[in-house]
Amino acid sequence: MWFKQLRLAIVWVIIIFILCNMKPSELPSASYFFKGFDKFVHGSFFFVLTFLLSRGFYLQTKFPLLKLLPVTFATFICLFYGGLIELIQLKVFTYRSGDWSDFIADAVGIHDVDGVLQAALFWLFCGQFVL
Repeated sequence: MWFKQLRLAIVWVIIIFILCNMKPSELPSASYFFKGFDKFVHGSFFFVLTFLLSRGFYLQTKFPLLKLLPVTFATFICLFYGGLIELIQLKVFTYRSGDWSDFIADAVGIHDVDGVLQAALFWLFCGQFVL
């Protein structure tokens, strides 16, 4: 049951879609916390999504290529999804604006997973954490 391994990622996809397409009046002001908080949120959303997809792809057993390259597939899927959300905000939800800087923040969050996983694997196999 490969779907079972991806259920957390699917729930997170739905949460991202809802939160990224809410009316701005329903959201707290991004500058309320600190300047650039909106970009931090975008990066965090996609960091978690990439991690959950990578985990699900690795744990499933039906598709060997997904198990072999989970982070690669998760990266491409998340980049596509981030771009799709920005296009939807631009064309469908007219009260939102598609923004290149949001897409770049998504991409940074996606890329951060790769660095974290590489550091974790290095620590796991070498027995020490070196920065």
